[in-house]
Amino acid sequence: MNSRQFHLRSRVVLLLLGAVLAGFLWVLFELQVVNGSYYLEQSTRKIANTETVQASRGDILDCYGRVLVTNRATYQVTLDASLMGDVQGRNQTLLELLEVCREQGVEWNDSLPITLTPPFTYTVESPFVLVTEDEEGKEKRTDTQLGRLVQSLKLTTQKVDPLPGDPSPYALLASLRTWFEVDEAVGEAEGRALVGVLCELTLRSRDLSRTSYVFAQDVDINFITVVKERRLAGVKIDTATVREYKTKYAAHILGQVGSIYADEWANYQEKGYSMNDVVGKTGVEWAFEDILRGTPGVKDVEYSQSGRVVSESWHLDPETGQPQLPSPGDNVMITMDIKLQEVVEESLHRHIPGMTEESQKGACVVVDMTGGVKALASYPSYDPAEYYSDYNALADDPLQPLYNRALQGLYAPGSTFKMAVAIGGLEEGVITRTEKILDTGQYRHYEREADQPKCWYYRQYGRTHGYENVSEAIRDSCNVYFYETGLRLGIQKIDQYAALFGLGEKTGLELYEEAGEVAGPESSKRHNQTWYEGETMYAAIGQGNTQVTPIQLANYVASLVNGGDHYTTHLKKTVKSSDFSQVVEEYQPQLRDQITLQEANVEAVKKGMGMVASEGSVARRFQNLPVKIGAKTGSAQVARDQEANAILVAFAPYEDPEIALCIVVERGGSGSAVADIAAEIIEYYFSAKDALDAPAIENTLIR
Repeated sequence: MNSRQFHLRSRVVLLLLGAVLAGFLWVLFELQVVNGSYYLEQSTRKIANTETVQASRGDILDCYGRVLVTNRATYQVTLDASLMGDVQGRNQTLLELLEVCREQGVEWNDSLPITLTPPFTYTVESPFVLVTEDEEGKEKRTDTQLGRLVQSLKLTTQKVDPLPGDPSPYALLASLRTWFEVDEAVGEAEGRALVGVLCELTLRSRDLSRTSYVFAQDVDINFITVVKERRLAGVKIDTATVREYKTKYAAHILGQVGSIYADEWANYQEKGYSMNDVVGKTGVEWAFEDILRGTPGVKDVEYSQSGRVVSESWHLDPETGQPQLPSPGDNVMITMDIKLQEVVEESLHRHIPGMTEESQKGACVVVDMTGGVKALASYPSYDPAEYYSDYNALADDPLQPLYNRALQGLYAPGSTFKMAVAIGGLEEGVITRTEKILDTGQYRHYEREADQPKCWYYRQYGRTHGYENVSEAIRDSCNVYFYETGLRLGIQKIDQYAALFGLGEKTGLELYEEAGEVAGPESSKRHNQTWYEGETMYAAIGQGNTQVTPIQLANYVASLVNGGDHYTTHLKKTVKSSDFSQVVEEYQPQLRDQITLQEANVEAVKKGMGMVASEGSVARRFQNLPVKIGAKTGSAQVARDQEANAILVAFAPYEDPEIALCIVVERGGSGSAVADIAAEIIEYYFSAKDALDAPAIENTLIR
């Protein structure tokens, strides 16, 4: 190659390099100078959201400060549709997320009241309109959450064909699929899941700028890893807390938390809740929601278009100018002693199965003299921590473990009702403490033999109790004595004294309970029955239409043996601040009625109950207890071909009562059969009480 060719090629290369460099400089000039402001705006464009930050829920503790329910740190998945792009991109992202959920076995929050798989049906009776009654008993119609959603989307116009007034679930799903532009290739089940999530997002998008939706809670690291790997736009993993149970007992007391149901939303919305909030659904969690729930905080969060957080800060309150930080809920100490509760539940579990061939269900309540619930158990029960995971099995169980028999079970009280008739007869002067009434075996007040009921002793053994006073009649549960006393007293007075002791009425407990009723003309009228005077005899021994709950029976005994002070039952004991530094509230027992009773009359009734425990059929089971007690057994026939329900009430100690209890075993036979359960409970209560160290007193937090 000669020098001329070399220089020519060098010039060509230099010209090419110069051209490339010039082009590069021109592009830089265009980006930075000509269009610099435009690209700067694009690179810094932000999406601003206001997000609610949930406050930690308060703890639930027993009367000695043992923690029963607390919070556990975990992760939750939230969705923000504004970061998911266009409609097709959004739908594809959600379908991928749902696929991951199925693969990982993660459940997501979906309140659309349609089954998740075909054949599709509504999961509630009235999906669009909730029909209730107002305080005056007039019909009140309120749109459900789904009803309001359908109206807000205007599904009867534009995008879809008009829906009928009461559309089938298939018609509704078809309309929603069209509205949300779900691809026809998406299958029925996948489409139903996608529509459910889109409905949740749409509901939240109407809550001003709070568009995030808590899609799933308490997810594990495997799920998080898969989601992160897929880089799904608008899908965020946040830290959160979930409830953690420190005991496997007291399921019917402690209760559960959960998402707000569609028919509850209007009420909670008025109270300032957001759709993502977790609320108390049952038990103490529900009863003390206002105490346990903290005050949520509010954050201002800015995102880039790619979904990356650009900045975040606490939202300033427009009135005070202060940052809206979350404030934890207060802690609730309840009257229950969890160790006593454990003894009660274990005793029911040991003794009820096998008590008779038919016994499988029961309940027990222990109260103090001012209505504080020390233990409350329904058998069979369940582990509260496994409620949601085992819900289907629990709901389908024929023994109904979700049913709270202690508060909702209605039972004829049988002979345990006789103390109310006895004290009523003594106070009204129709009997005296010393008067003896002859047990003739067959009560002959009425001439017709068909109207002459027999004493259980005569019917079973062919013998009579002879002459008995009131204490002896309680000891022997003499029906003839109480037939006579009941007729002398009259049904109006029987009902009056029953009401004074709270029988057939709600006890005032913070949890849901049934009221029941006491036999009488009014009760018969409600049942479209005719009341006859002779039925007073059966009412006097706790039969007929009388139906009461175990908690009513326990509180009735407490009110009787404490001299007539009838208190409202309660679980609340103390409310403490979130950091336990202050006592926010100390519950004061509420006196419901102060029944005027002569001390000597109360002692006569107590004497009879004392003789039941020391001389009667249950004496052997109570002879080794650390304290003297009083008791009364009862049995109530349910059907001719079934075992009777077994009932026992008791109080202790005899001289200065501290607790009263009631035990009911469905189809348990005689009340004496449940005495072993009562003995174990009383034995533990007084032995443990004596064993407590001096510092370990109620209201002291145990760590």
